[in-house]
Amino acid sequence: MKLLRGIIAMLPLAVTAAVLPFMPESVPMHYDINGAVERMGSRYELLLLPLLIMVIVAVSVYSMKHYAERADGTENDTEAKAAKANAKMLNILSLAVPAVFGALQIGILYMTYRNAKAQSVEVNSELIARLTFVLIGIMCVVFGFLMPNTARNHIFGLRVTWSLYNDNTWRRSNRFGGIVFMIIGLLMIVTSSFVPATALVFLVLGYLLVGTVVSVAYAYKSYKDEISAE
Repeated sequence: MKLLRGIIAMLPLAVTAAVLPFMPESVPMHYDINGAVERMGSRYELLLLPLLIMVIVAVSVYSMKHYAERADGTENDTEAKAAKANAKMLNILSLAVPAVFGALQIGILYMTYRNAKAQSVEVNSELIARLTFVLIGIMCVVFGFLMPNTARNHIFGLRVTWSLYNDNTWRRSNRFGGIVFMIIGLLMIVTSSFVPATALVFLVLGYLLVGTVVSVAYAYKSYKDEISAE
């Protein structure tokens, strides 16, 4: 697992470093919704996302080790079980997140190299938008799948005052929130195949806004139910 995580974390940086010498000094860095270049930048800006991927992996691994040590250092079975669950969740995240961002970086490199070499830049903005939101949708599905399997923590999950009240409110809130985010992810993936790019941005923002509001409202309801039961 460590070897696989290392490969996934390092591959985007290695590929980017290999491609950079073949790039011109100035490359297209930002496009508008119609595919026109809005900004040119240094080719070395392409290193930012691979470096961010490595930071994400490093933070995930550090947090994972923290929970693993907490599990080994406590005699309380409940706390040990919770810490192990969080360590397992972070282990999956340390693979899934850089894999998705790595795929995005490969696409960015291909598009940038092709357009930097072309005499006239033509970008299929529709395709770019669709692929981007498909990747975001996949991440939402992964997050939604992991949320119900985490114990109460301040790193990952639906972390609001009401969900953090006790283990019951956390479990109920994140089970519900996990289902919501999986649905959001699937909706992103499906609608990205046929909704125009200009509308897709607003549709995805709507999904996220509604999903967040509904999840937080359910967390509040869980909290009120728990208070009433006490």
